[in-house]
Amino acid sequence: MKADIKNRPLRIKERGFTLMEGLIGMALLSLLMLALGATMQSAAQAQERIDARLRSAEDLRLSAYFLQDVLSQASLRAIGRDGLERPRFFFDGQAQSLEWAGAMPARYGLGGRHFMRLALEPGEGPASGQGTLTLRYLPWQESIRALDWAAAPRQTLAAPVRALTLRYQRAEDGQWLDQWPPPGDTPTHARLPAAIALSVDGPQPAWPLLAVAMHAPIVSDQAALSAGFGGGRRR
Repeated sequence: MKADIKNRPLRIKERGFTLMEGLIGMALLSLLMLALGATMQSAAQAQERIDARLRSAEDLRLSAYFLQDVLSQASLRAIGRDGLERPRFFFDGQAQSLEWAGAMPARYGLGGRHFMRLALEPGEGPASGQGTLTLRYLPWQESIRALDWAAAPRQTLAAPVRALTLRYQRAEDGQWLDQWPPPGDTPTHARLPAAIALSVDGPQPAWPLLAVAMHAPIVSDQAALSAGFGGGRRR
């Protein structure tokens, strides 16, 4: 009898989870899944913010490079205006806008000489409360009556923008001026500034102060200058 008891296998009493234990387990699993979902959502949002900043930084780099390209190729060409006896050089630099003639690089899909205008214009949509840094351009013409900038094609370079400040460096003394040509300059002394400084306040990431050296000579078109004023040639 004792031998039978010894040889008999031990039986461990088995029981399932109680209802309370099952509910507790499900609650813990739900909390774990919620925490995991929140973590994944936060990671996705962080990645979206990083991607947006990278895109903004790339847009800034391309816009700044484009501006440097078109500004550095400004030229001093005399154009005729209907109703005026003498042609005038087309370069009008103000503290918050700039109009000039220059070559549009072909790699941007345009190419050739254009009239261009850089200014802060009223924003639209999300930027309606502020402005947009906008470049407008029109094909070059030897003689013009007036330039219709409102109908000109445009390229938005930065938005939203609170303020735009332009300054122009005089080559003789290095002084920075709020307008160009400087007061007192005459058509016979037409010249480009040595450099243009552009400050843009508002967009994110922030724009650095952009200074562009002007590569065009004092007179870009000697023929235009020599035959332009009063119909006679310079001596």
